[in-house]
This record gives sequence, structure tokens and C-alpha cells, in this order.
Amino acid sequence: MRILVLSLVVLILGFGTTIVIACGTTGLLYAVIYSIAVAPGLALGWALFGRRHAAAWIGGALLGYGFTQLSLWLPIALDWASTAAFLLVWAIVSVLQLAIAVRIKAPLVPLPEWTRKDARALVLVMLLAPGLMLAPYRNLAAFDNDGARYYRAYFTADFFWHAALVGELGKYSMPPRNPYMASRAMNYYWTYFLLPAVVAKSGPSPLRDVQTAVKANAICSALLLFGAVFLLVRLAVRSPYTAATASALGIVAPSAEGSWVLQQLVRSGAPLSSVTVMNIDAITAWQFQGLRIDNLARSIWYNAQHSMACALGLLALVIAARGASRSPAVALLAGTALAFSTCLNPFVGGVFSLIYGVALAWQTIAASRDWRGLAVQGLAAGPVLLALAWCARNRVFAGAGTAVTFGFSRTDNPITTLLLSMGTILVPALVGAWPFRELDRQPARVALTGTAIALWMLYFVTLSESSWVGFRAGQILLLLLPVLLARTFDVLIGSHRAPVVALAALILIIGLPTTVIDVYNAQDISNRRQGPGFRWTLLVTARQQEAFRWIQRATPEDAIVQMEPVVRGREHWSLIPSFAQRRMAAGLPISLLPTPEYERSSEQVRNIFAATDPRAARDTARRLRIDYLYVDETDRRAYADGTRKFAEHGEYFGKLFDNGEVSIFAVY
Repeated sequence: MRILVLSLVVLILGFGTTIVIACGTTGLLYAVIYSIAVAPGLALGWALFGRRHAAAWIGGALLGYGFTQLSLWLPIALDWASTAAFLLVWAIVSVLQLAIAVRIKAPLVPLPEWTRKDARALVLVMLLAPGLMLAPYRNLAAFDNDGARYYRAYFTADFFWHAALVGELGKYSMPPRNPYMASRAMNYYWTYFLLPAVVAKSGPSPLRDVQTAVKANAICSALLLFGAVFLLVRLAVRSPYTAATASALGIVAPSAEGSWVLQQLVRSGAPLSSVTVMNIDAITAWQFQGLRIDNLARSIWYNAQHSMACALGLLALVIAARGASRSPAVALLAGTALAFSTCLNPFVGGVFSLIYGVALAWQTIAASRDWRGLAVQGLAAGPVLLALAWCARNRVFAGAGTAVTFGFSRTDNPITTLLLSMGTILVPALVGAWPFRELDRQPARVALTGTAIALWMLYFVTLSESSWVGFRAGQILLLLLPVLLARTFDVLIGSHRAPVVALAALILIIGLPTTVIDVYNAQDISNRRQGPGFRWTLLVTARQQEAFRWIQRATPEDAIVQMEPVVRGREHWSLIPSFAQRRMAAGLPISLLPTPEYERSSEQVRNIFAATDPRAARDTARRLRIDYLYVDETDRRAYADGTRKFAEHGEYFGKLFDNGEVSIFAVY
């Protein structure tokens, strides 16, 4: 017990330090709310795995997060959104979870005994989450002495979008509107963001800041993802330290891209500092025009919603790794985890559901031939189908079907790019695919099933945004390959420790540079140089922030505040939705699937700013239902003649705000 308490203290201190540095002391308050929000799920975790196993606590928290999102959605959908309604529905759902759990008298899924060594190993893996997030999140939205805030690319793609989405969800309209095309509903899987949205809108006053809520929620969720990785890997091997080593290497050292670039620089005599102006974890795309697969560090920095969907999928795979149970309760709880994964990301949830079913079918055919257990596990499909119906009702994937194509993607250098992206763990993991008699084969079946499905998606499934499938399929691969890598280590240890130490050291030497360079670059807001079509660090000036605060204070929540959407390119493409939390009539959202309608409507708005005829510009703005126009120095430089008309023609445009850098006009 003493070791367990000490391990928890170390984990809490590491987590607390990170969240305070990244979010301030208000981040700790958010972490408390997050903990309370997920706590009711612990009863179900205990019912699944027993109170003495860490899987009960991590799995319970994951289920609790899913149920909390459902609890927050229901009052919004019924137009009852208020603090009292949120708390009431959450309390009712919590009581229902407890009522279900108390009817289960014994752990439904027996797991190996949890030991002090397991606790230490788990803490070491989970500490990687705050360790990786500390430096990048410390400088995310950092202030300088003049009050400007700084954002490092590629946070400007994902973090800007997440802030905009949380701001939109905080308006409590259902379905939420598309902040880049207010006439349309938001066709995106927004479920993960309900908790930060409600806290930022209706929570304690110190937490009513969208960006703080997004950051703190991501840090909390990263802990659960890395914990879920270890739980699955642990079932595959005999030693917790073997599992921890494989898990850690899968997190920090799967990619050889950094080492490949460094050797290139050394051979050419170029300065090693050149890596600071490279997207180091996308060298496969930049230099080989092939697949892009992001390391797991990037998944917790940029894509917390996908990561939480994966964590819930991993919880279901922990159940699958113990084989097909005849218990309907096991099937329904596994299905519930997969359903929440689907609600958070239909693509990810669907893939994990497929892995779950195929892995259990494989076990039944190859080992037990107990078809009754497999038939009972078919009940898991029920919650998943309900989740898909929920997604359809809320239009979270409307239009995505037409963006998907099947067939060989014909990417350049497919093998080379795969080996560069994850070869350091993929190659030794192949050894772990062998059905060693001394190791439980079912975790290997789960991992091999997921690996095969993810590889098929990499090469045979494409979206209109070509890199997206590579990101998600690659993430699933990186989450499952440590299972096979751990088996390789376990078998090698059976002969002697030296080969394992040597192999782990080799993986670390080759793979760690990518993560080290990526961590440095992600936190480097001193790099103000021009990148490939964007600057490496963007700033939002103090006067721009003053204008955004005025917009939030002085305009209705449902107002359409329009900036020129074309001239800023891939840089400040989301100023109004992300910082002012207002909708636009037109925009070019780089984080959403591209459609011609975005371009058509953005061109109409560009003409409003470029045209010299004030009446025609006003008429176009009114046709697009624009209430206010945002004009700053970027617009004045691009459209000197066009923007002058806003101030000169008060009969069409009324100046409501001006601080010398930003002007805001009402459309009459």
C-alpha cells in the first residue's frame, strides 16, 4: 500500500506541476472539476475489473468521461441548458451508473493480480504525459511584456479550431452551427469538447476562459490515454517493467525521421540547427511525398479528441484481450466503451469496434471454439449502433461519406515512409507476432488484428483531406505495436537480459531524436521565421485581444462577425471564431474537410473588403446576414481603397470600435 500511495503522489505532483505551469492555478481547479466529472464511472470500472486493479480506475474514469458528455448534451438538446440542469442530469446519470454497478457482485473481467511493481511501472508510463506536454503547453498562448500572445505552428491549426469549437458549443445551440459558415450546422464530432465548453461558459468564474479549458482538459485526458496503453501492453507479458519499456518506447521513440534528418545534415555539412525550421515528424511527406504518421506526443498536443476516442477503444481491447466472455454485462460494458469512442470520433470508434469483433472471432476459431461466448459478445454491437444513430441525429459526420474513397492510395515510397515513421518499433515488433507458447496469445491476436486493419487503412482508404486517414490509422498502429514489441522483449529476456537492453537502447537512440526535436520545436515561440506558407510562430497583438474582448462583451452571442477570410492564408484563418467566439458567414477552415462552398462564400466576402462601391458591399454583407465587420492592419494593407469605404460611408457602415489597430463596423 505504501508503494502505491507513493506512486500516486509522484504522479499527482508531476501532473500538478505541468497543469499549473501550463494553465496557472486555475488549471488545478479545472482538474478538480474534471476528476469529479469522471468519478461516477469508477463504480463501473470496479465492477469490470475489481477495485484492486488500476484498470478499474483508469477504465472507470474513461467511462465516466463518456457518461458526462452524454449528461451535458441532453440539457442542451432539450433546450434546458443551465448550471442547475447540467448538475441535475449529471447526478441522475451518476446514480444510474452506481445502481448498475452495485448489482454486480464480482469482477466481470478477471485480470492478473496487480502488484507494487505494476503500480511503479504504470506511474512511469503515465508521467510521460505531463513530461511531454510541459514545455509545449507552457508556451501555448504565452504572453510577452506588451501583452501579445504567441502560438506555435501547428497549434494554429488544431488549437485555434478547438477554441472555436468550444466557443460555439458554449452557445448551447443544438446542433451547433459551423462557425466558418453560420448558415450550416457543424458536421464534426464535437462530443469530446462538451465538458470544456460547459466549464468555460457556466463554470466557476476563474475558469471562464476557452483556451484554459481546452488546455487543461487535454492534459487530464493525456494521462488516461497513456494509462490505457500500459494496461493493454501489460496483459501481453509477464513483467510490468517489460510492458513499461515497450509502452514508453512506443510513445517517445517509434520514428526514425529525426535521426535520418540529422545524419543528412552531418553528411552535407549543414548546421544541426536546421531542424528548428522543419516539421520533423512529417519528413516522410516533405521529402518523400508519402504518408504522414504523427507520433503519440503529437496526438496529445494537438488531437485530444481523437486520443480520448482511442483510449476508450483501448479499454474495450483490454476486455477483448481476456477472451470472449459469456457474460452479457461484459459485452454491454465493452460496447459502451466502444459507443463512447464512436461518439467522440465515429471513424476511430468504428475501427476499434471492428478490431474488438475480429479479435474475439479469431480467438474463438483458433482456440476455444466456444461460439456461445462469441455470440454473447455480439451484444456489444448494440451500444455502438445506438452511438451511430446518435451521431447521425446530431449530424456529426454528415457529408463525410462522399469524402471517402477505397482503393490503393498510390502514395510515393510507401515502404520507406512507413519504416521512417515507425520502423524502430515496427521491425522488432514483428518478432512478437509469433505465437510463443509461454505467452498469452489473445493480446497478440488483438494487436495483430488492429495492426492489419490499420495498415489496410493506410494504403487503401483515402479522404478528400488526404493526410487524415494516415494520422488516425498511424495513431492506432502506434498504440498497438507496443503490445507486440513487449512480447519480443519478454521472449528475449528468457535467454538473457543483455539482448533486451541492447535492443531497447538501439530503439531509443534511433527514435528519440524525433521526439526531442519535436518537443523543442513545439515550444519554441522565439522562432519568428517564415515557414512553408506560414510563419513558425504567430502572435495575436494586445490591441487585437482588446477588440476580441469588446466583441464578446458588446455583440449578441449569435451575431455574425466577419473578417476577410482569404488574405491571411493558413495563419490567422480563425481569429473571430477562436478569439472572439463569434460565427462568420464565410471562412476557410483548414481543420475541416474542404468543400467548394467554403471557397465560394469566402470569395463573396473578399469582394466586400476589396470593392470600392459601398452600397454593393453593404448589400452583399446583408445577403450573407453579416452583422459586423472586423478590419485590422492586415486588411488595410491588402485592400487600402476597399477598407476606406467602411469609415467614409456611415449610411452603410457604422464604426462601433476603434483602437488604432482594429476597427469594427456594424452593417446597416
